[in-house]
Amino acid sequence: MKRAYLFIFFLSFFICGCGTTSIYKIKEEKKEQVKIEAPERRLKVGEKFTYKAEWMGMDVGYATLEVKGIEEMYGREVYRVLAKAETTSFADKLFPIEDEITTYIDTQKLYPLKFDKKQKEGKKEKDEYVIFYQDKGKAVLFSRLTHEKKEFSVPKNVQDPVSCIYYFRLSDVKEGEPLFANVHLDDKNWFLETKIANRGVVKIKDVGSWDAFMAQPMSWFQGKLNKNAKVSIWFSADEQRIPLLIVVQSSVPLVGTITITLQKVE
Repeated sequence: MKRAYLFIFFLSFFICGCGTTSIYKIKEEKKEQVKIEAPERRLKVGEKFTYKAEWMGMDVGYATLEVKGIEEMYGREVYRVLAKAETTSFADKLFPIEDEITTYIDTQKLYPLKFDKKQKEGKKEKDEYVIFYQDKGKAVLFSRLTHEKKEFSVPKNVQDPVSCIYYFRLSDVKEGEPLFANVHLDDKNWFLETKIANRGVVKIKDVGSWDAFMAQPMSWFQGKLNKNAKVSIWFSADEQRIPLLIVVQSSVPLVGTITITLQKVE
């Protein structure tokens, strides 16, 4: 949960109370005042969200989430979703990131059939894809750089780091009832539990204002809680369930807090 592109996840998650920066403002409300509507059951082709990442008051990166289309894969109808993330010229000097990830999500089952990633993070580079054989509980990874092939056992209905955000957006959520998912990431199977923690109004400067709710994902690997970071994700409470704001608080003091805010909806 510590890869850069996991800003989308939910992926590592923190916010308490009413917070204000130059970018966003949160006003807490009682749950009776913010109703969480049932989500739309289909993704909109062409939907695109653009985000900006800030660290210590400086712009350090930009990212997009886009539903590129509906295709057929292995006899199934899938959404092709593209996620991109890159650092600014300033952040490039510290730790350059250039990620492009495509996930192919079954439109009915809401789990991925293929996860394709091209990553440049610091001096490391990956160009690989994973095929999920969901009915067999198996995943096969192929590296285009090393020609390596790996096979893994995966839980039923397993998600990838990008598809799980869309799984959450399209699922019914209720106060006091966590949403669970298994997520395959970096050759490991994680168990993810997401709870609704707060409700309120999120205002993002020059973008808009929404009734919203805060989800707090917690991840486990082999029964141990991941404590690398605390993450909170604010979603719009309407039927679109738009990811509005993500705050990642690292357990490493020098890293501190990274804030990712919505900049544009297309």
